[in-house]
Amino acid sequence: MKKAGVLLLSLMLLSTAHLVSAQSGLVTSDAISVVRGDYSEGVLTLRSTVGFTYHVVSYRGFLVFDEKMNRVNGFNFTISPSVFTDWQGGDTHTVRYRLECPRNISPGNYTLRLNFIASTQNGLVYVVPVDVALTVMGSPLKFGDVEAYVQDRPGSSYVLNGETIVVFSYVTNIGHGNVSAVGQLSLVRDGKTYFFENRTLTFVPGDNLVRFEVPVGYDLSPGTYRLHYLLRYDGGTYRYSKDFPVKFGVTLVGVSLKSDEVKVNEDNRAYVTVLSERLIGMNLTVEAYRDGELISRAVEPTEIGGGTTVLEVPLPTNVSGSITAVIKLTFGERLIGEGNVTYTVSAPPVLANVSYERTANDEVLFKLAVENPGDGSVNGVLTYRISSDDGVLYKDSIEESIPPGTSEITVKFEVPVGKTVYYEFALTAAGETSTAKGGLYLELPEPTTTTSSPTPTTSSTAPSNTTTTGGGGGSRAPWIGLVAVALILLAVGAFYYLNRAEGTRKKRVRPKPKRRSPLGRFKRPKKPEFNENKELPRKK
Repeated sequence: MKKAGVLLLSLMLLSTAHLVSAQSGLVTSDAISVVRGDYSEGVLTLRSTVGFTYHVVSYRGFLVFDEKMNRVNGFNFTISPSVFTDWQGGDTHTVRYRLECPRNISPGNYTLRLNFIASTQNGLVYVVPVDVALTVMGSPLKFGDVEAYVQDRPGSSYVLNGETIVVFSYVTNIGHGNVSAVGQLSLVRDGKTYFFENRTLTFVPGDNLVRFEVPVGYDLSPGTYRLHYLLRYDGGTYRYSKDFPVKFGVTLVGVSLKSDEVKVNEDNRAYVTVLSERLIGMNLTVEAYRDGELISRAVEPTEIGGGTTVLEVPLPTNVSGSITAVIKLTFGERLIGEGNVTYTVSAPPVLANVSYERTANDEVLFKLAVENPGDGSVNGVLTYRISSDDGVLYKDSIEESIPPGTSEITVKFEVPVGKTVYYEFALTAAGETSTAKGGLYLELPEPTTTTSSPTPTTSSTAPSNTTTTGGGGGSRAPWIGLVAVALILLAVGAFYYLNRAEGTRKKRVRPKPKRRSPLGRFKRPKKPEFNENKELPRKK
């Protein structure tokens, strides 16, 4: 009966305290976070909200409720200190706590209710609850900012071929043990992966830094690529992505030409304007075409600097005609840019060769081979000069229309026999002059002991071709005193003929050679004839 009375008295007191607690108690603004399967330690600040003094305040236990206020078991919670005395209204006290959370608890928001019993000087007893916000996390990892930028150019919004993208990730492990994770980084465009790296990571308690590097190769074509960063750990996955435009950083702006028309072997150049954001070695290729046929190709390594660069490119002019030059700027096998220019190379007709033949005892036919590499006929002037040691025999000039390709001009002259005759021809066309000069010698007919007439032979020196500037007016040298020499030669011939007739009756004796005049025979030269052939005679 005595124990029952004490129990009844306690129930009455608790009922009274409960009624008072609705108007007085303790509160806190602190919150607790804990990782499931781990523990949390910290400090709570408690403040009295009543207008009187608690003589003794004692911690009696805790309860955990979910968001629907259903009780959840499995937690362990302790505080220190657990007893306070003379706690005046409005005062605060701090307690250190340790909360242990089981692994099977679902992540989410909970309420931790701390129960205190407080008594006053006049013997009143109160049950004072304190609710603390509790968050249960599935993973101890907290992810900070992720920084992805171009190495050495952190402020750039794009990346150049050959550069590197750096990825920094800040991760905090709020737990008390190491956490394993898998980090992945990839660079993707249009569903195709151009870079991928997979790495196993361990996050220790506290702050952790993850660093990845993505090399952007020269094989990547211009365009926008997406960077994917992923951290997979027990309890979740963290993702991050960012777009990076990729450029080569060198642009061929344009190509200009020094001259639209030049002569053969005259200097001509193209000017290539390049805009670059980097210092890099490249190749400059020049391909020249005439009528669609490749006539030359040159590759020249060149160093491209930052900013605007103008490159001078020599163009081939050794071939005449309309030339199209295609200029390409390449890096390895990659074409960065190209342009083309068209120019005309004009080539004047030239005197390619001079040959001659003896058509009579004192006649020589000169054959002049002329080459016109152009596409149309060209007007020119042919100047000639025929001379011997005694002076100029012929000197004049002729206007000629020279057709495209190879043609032939023929001229015929009567020249003295038994003397060296010098010739010089000059062809002036399209502002250029080409010359050919040389010498020849016509031998005198040899006397014979038979009735057959002597056969003339031709002896000459080889012609030579040079390039000079020719010209001059027309004149003809006189032949003086040669008539007398011709009469002497006729008399000698008659004497020789009579002696040969008498010799038929006598013993045949070889006559001694008669002394001849050093001037040789003379015959008044005929007027020169000029024949033009469109092409060289064909071989039979």
